[in-house]
Amino acid sequence: MTPRAQVEAFLREQPGLFAGVPDENGAGLQLFETGTGKSLHVEWADLTDAVLRRTSLRPAPYLVLVFQDGRQVALADVGFAFAPSIASTGPLPDLPQTFCFRDFRHLAQGIEAILLEEGREREALSALLLAIALLDGARVAGFEVGREERTLMGLLRRLEERGIRV
Repeated sequence: MTPRAQVEAFLREQPGLFAGVPDENGAGLQLFETGTGKSLHVEWADLTDAVLRRTSLRPAPYLVLVFQDGRQVALADVGFAFAPSIASTGPLPDLPQTFCFRDFRHLAQGIEAILLEEGREREALSALLLAIALLDGARVAGFEVGREERTLMGLLRRLEERGIRV
């Protein structure tokens, strides 16, 4: 089965997770994650493979899109999943192999909660670094992350105002 046929079959077999809007010229597809509204444009010519996978960790199958430039993005029950990037942060302990946009929402909410307590600034900084790696990975994968970056900048500003207490 061609990568295009795999994507189209996945969208039919896993309804409600993603919506696909074909390009007018038929050369690609705009994929929308229904939970967040995030989107990814896929040019069929840029897609080298689409592999259906299953894991014991997730009950539903997921589809890994492999692009000619080496990028990989999974279509999963959690939405788009992608690898983090440590280009801005350097190596991070306990960095997951993949993230999704739900993870960003959870990290941001966790940082908010941590910043309400005194003496937890180092934890907030660690979570901020994970969020930066997540957003850098999303950007590399081809996603627009301006809204999330503004959220992150607000959290970083709050942390900077408090400083790190030893």
